[in-house]
Amino acid sequence: MNRREHPQLPVAHWRDVPPADFRLTWAEAGVQLGTNREGRVVALPAGPGPARIAVLGESLFGRLFGLRMLAVGARVTAATRVPAQWHGIAQVAGGRLTVADGVAGWPPGPAAPPSQEGGPQALVCDLRRPPSVTLANGAWRTILHVTRDAPRRSFFWTAPDALLALDARFAEATGRLLGADAARVTAALSPGEVVLFRPAGTEILRLDISPAETALLTPGRHP
Repeated sequence: MNRREHPQLPVAHWRDVPPADFRLTWAEAGVQLGTNREGRVVALPAGPGPARIAVLGESLFGRLFGLRMLAVGARVTAATRVPAQWHGIAQVAGGRLTVADGVAGWPPGPAAPPSQEGGPQALVCDLRRPPSVTLANGAWRTILHVTRDAPRRSFFWTAPDALLALDARFAEATGRLLGADAARVTAALSPGEVVLFRPAGTEILRLDISPAETALLTPGRHP
């Protein structure tokens, strides 16, 4: 059998010292939330740093976020007043979901990067009283509190990493937390739109929820 001769590949010489304008920066990472008015994907933070997420809305959103945290390898604890509504998610969580009536004992163990023992830790709380802000101290920890009305004088709701208002009817509460401009943006939401406030800017978007997620999130519709 004849062997074909291939020309020698060109030699590349790399500089040992990168150019002065070469920089490595953190990429924005997180759990996909939805798409904004321009069609761009919007994510909630869920990376190596601790994240505190405040949500004005219904407890259903907490279950959606918990489901997506499970999908990216996190261990999730649901501190909830409606444990039965987590039943569908528990069936597919493979032991990585804990449903409790409070936040005592969280986190259940050391948090770690994805694929390592323990993995990231997420706490989803829909209780009236928000979790202590100190629970968010430490890497790979994400805490979300969802309520229809933010508690007054709450440290958790003071300058969170992200604040979501899931409907225009939460404009008054948003204004109390973030000021008159935020209230106006929230009041102007169209049906089905939500607004995400972060230090980096404000996004108006629609949630992307698949039929499979809907089946797991809706009591009585899961297998």
